[in-house]
Amino acid sequence: MYGVRGGRPSSGTGLMAGSYPSHAVFGQRHVHLRDNASMKPVAAVAAVLALALLPGFSAARADAATDSSATIDVNGVARTYLIHIPSSYNRARLASLVLVFHGGGGAAAGMERISGMNEVSDRHGFIAVYPQGIDRQWKDGRDVPERGSSGASLTEMDDVTFIAALISSLEAKYRIDPKRVYATGISNGAIFSLRLACDLGGQIAAIAPVAGSIPVGFPDSCVAQPVSVLMINGTDDRLVPFAGGKVGGPFVGQGYVVPVADTVSTWVKADGCSPSPHSFALPDTDPDDGTTTAVQTFGACRNGTAVELYAINGGGHTWPDGPQYLPQFIVGKVSYDFNASETIWQFFAAHPAR
Repeated sequence: MYGVRGGRPSSGTGLMAGSYPSHAVFGQRHVHLRDNASMKPVAAVAAVLALALLPGFSAARADAATDSSATIDVNGVARTYLIHIPSSYNRARLASLVLVFHGGGGAAAGMERISGMNEVSDRHGFIAVYPQGIDRQWKDGRDVPERGSSGASLTEMDDVTFIAALISSLEAKYRIDPKRVYATGISNGAIFSLRLACDLGGQIAAIAPVAGSIPVGFPDSCVAQPVSVLMINGTDDRLVPFAGGKVGGPFVGQGYVVPVADTVSTWVKADGCSPSPHSFALPDTDPDDGTTTAVQTFGACRNGTAVELYAINGGGHTWPDGPQYLPQFIVGKVSYDFNASETIWQFFAAHPAR
């Protein structure tokens, strides 16, 4: 059981006056967000869903500090990313690499703020990298005929090649442990991490999609190599439905995903795990957030892999212990019973490639 919080700090219960409260258990996160209180409901829905979903798009200011940004050329296209190197980094030791993907309509800087992954990086010494999608999208394997593209995907960019090249570039610059390269993300970024586990299974040891599921029609044959998978999903997510269905809800068509349970089953089978999970509930450390979390862990998997599901009862299209980045009527509730980024890292650290 990773990242369980000891309760929400008394300094606030969400976004207050455009700022995010300090978090006593996992360090302070000072994230400044725009005040959404004045947004009219119809305008808010149109603004968000027209962009295709998500955080990173965030209602966040652009003045958050980052260590550095960089660009690499991939088949003649300049691709950018943000990188956070913890102060403990030492070339004498191999370092883990965590790739963190923004959601559709999002940005690397916004994902950096929403996830708070830099603080986890500083505590545990891994390198955190936030790639930027072209046109704020990732080619995650969904077919989106609603865009008039005869089933074309969200973007025609070759994002898998970009990430493969990025991993190679980072390994050349830093002492990256090739057995400890991981991927996480939210929404479009979560679905993309699932694709990477298929297409780059030889380079990715584990993934942790938040608010994502496998696209309908994604070929089962892609699951060719054991990869550890941690799924984090809200049961009341209206944008990437827990029970599967149309992404984006009734407002904007963004393709379809299978039920979260089916995604879990796909990886349980691919990793050769026992089909009978160990199930338990996390402590409800913040009863006021309106959520509880049920956990399923599948063991006895091949090559030391594992599959886990954190199902957040009452949770929305959000990052647990992150900000309420948009109103609840759009994205649903945030769980404050556990810290997603800390939980993700503890899972990653326990599951290197074998």
